[in-house]
Amino acid sequence: NPKRSAQITKLRDTGNAAFRKNNYDEAVKLYTYAIDMALARPGWEPVGLAREELAGLFGNRAQAHMGNQNWPEALVDAKTSIDSKPIGNVKAWWRVGKCCAEMTRYEEAKNFLVKGLEIEGGNSEGAKELGALLVDVAAALQRSS
Repeated sequence: NPKRSAQITKLRDTGNAAFRKNNYDEAVKLYTYAIDMALARPGWEPVGLAREELAGLFGNRAQAHMGNQNWPEALVDAKTSIDSKPIGNVKAWWRVGKCCAEMTRYEEAKNFLVKGLEIEGGNSEGAKELGALLVDVAAALQRSS
């Protein structure tokens, strides 16, 4: 349904604009509306389209939650983004690792980052960011034990 896709895109773009203005609460609200609309797609629409769309929306909402330092909510959204699209979703892998680290769940953060590097490949563009966060998490793990 092109109208539904256009509405979802408009909500996402408006959410992105609110995020850029550091209005994280408004961004979360707009991404939530877009997610609800995407989840309401009829079952006969292409699943691949819905998964791709939802991966981006949950990833964006995770980032907005991170802006508010709502780590548990961000973690749930980042994990959902990965569940929707595990490959080619480096930002979601990084967000999961960052959220876990912020909640001092270093072992879990390490596991997600290692898995993200395995899936995304060590030479991918986002691998540097995953690797850098992994180094920070490993150091925090060392300090905490």
